[in-house]
Amino acid sequence: MIFSPKNTKMIYSSSTPKRHFLMALSIIFVLSSCQNDDIADNQNVSEFISALPENVTYPESNPYSKEKEDLGRLLYWDPIMSGNKDIACVSCHHPNLGYADGLSFSQGVGGQGLGKDRVNGVEVRRNAPTVINTAFNGINNNQQVDPELAPMFWDNRTESLEQQALLPMLSKEEMRGESIVEDAIVDTIIQRLNSIPEYVSQFEKAFGSNEINQENILAAIATFERGIVANNSRFDQYMRGDLTVLTDLEIDGMNAFIQVGCADCHGGPMFSDYKLHIIGVKDNITPVDRGATNKFDFRTPTLRNLNLTAPYMHNGIHTTLEDVMNFYESISDGDDDELNENLTLHKLDKEMKNLELDDDDITSIIAFMNTLNDDNFDKTIPNSVPSGLPVGGNINQ
Repeated sequence: MIFSPKNTKMIYSSSTPKRHFLMALSIIFVLSSCQNDDIADNQNVSEFISALPENVTYPESNPYSKEKEDLGRLLYWDPIMSGNKDIACVSCHHPNLGYADGLSFSQGVGGQGLGKDRVNGVEVRRNAPTVINTAFNGINNNQQVDPELAPMFWDNRTESLEQQALLPMLSKEEMRGESIVEDAIVDTIIQRLNSIPEYVSQFEKAFGSNEINQENILAAIATFERGIVANNSRFDQYMRGDLTVLTDLEIDGMNAFIQVGCADCHGGPMFSDYKLHIIGVKDNITPVDRGATNKFDFRTPTLRNLNLTAPYMHNGIHTTLEDVMNFYESISDGDDDELNENLTLHKLDKEMKNLELDDDDITSIIAFMNTLNDDNFDKTIPNSVPSGLPVGGNINQ
């Protein structure tokens, strides 16, 4: 066991049984007299949760260049990338909405407006994950990340931002629409880009060749998305040694977050193990979404920037962090009232069944999770895109 350097609050160690801390209280006052307020020993906390790296790792197959990033930004905002030329990547992943869209289910093809004002679009069956910090998807607690193996989507169905960038373009609901068949959409987009001199010039600057192909399109978009990073939250600052940035309540919440078992799945620098779990969230669509392997299993989402990315869960069923924590508390109490009707408590992952959450923890844990927010990320909006189409598609109607 170690102690918070500012106020001798207990911090959970892997060698300390959860909830068995009362005996330690008797020695706090003795140890506090020896406490060095200028030194933070976060070694044990770092076994569970840690700061993000200060730099992004780019894949060897797609190294960074500003020219690629600039091109990727234009492609990200240009509706020429969609079948009907009415939707762009940003339509569902907008910087003003935390690079998500604020909806339980995104509205793709045919949609007009942005966020909660978006109407008439084909409803996508899952909540839009944020693009922020996807450069760190799959990172472990040793700060190791392989961008070519980074898991993507709620079901981990593909790896790397390069591969991820392709699938919305192929999706009939998200970007492709019904006017162009899946096998033809990429060639159609390439033909469109080739007909625009500015894009031909931009690809030549980025790749040393004016050839426009699928690989280079995806490489440019992924390079742009990797630069959307928020890695200097107050929690990050604390773990890097600034002991003044967290309040007593937030430190209490950090302790509780580890003690009750939240960090068993929401661990590491991204507060996600990037594994599939059965947690029993209620379903609100027909037909039901059975997850990655037909067991109602979904990937653990990051907890970073939650203030920007509500609603929560794969289906956006919870609108506030209090709702989320109350759901977990009900499971912790053995209550199945909030459980997916297709599941029973014994079918949940062991991490869910092992939670030891109660009312006393909720306020402090939420306070701690809010220390993971960082609003300092790239929010640049192009004034125009080379196609001459409305920037971002029909998001201002």
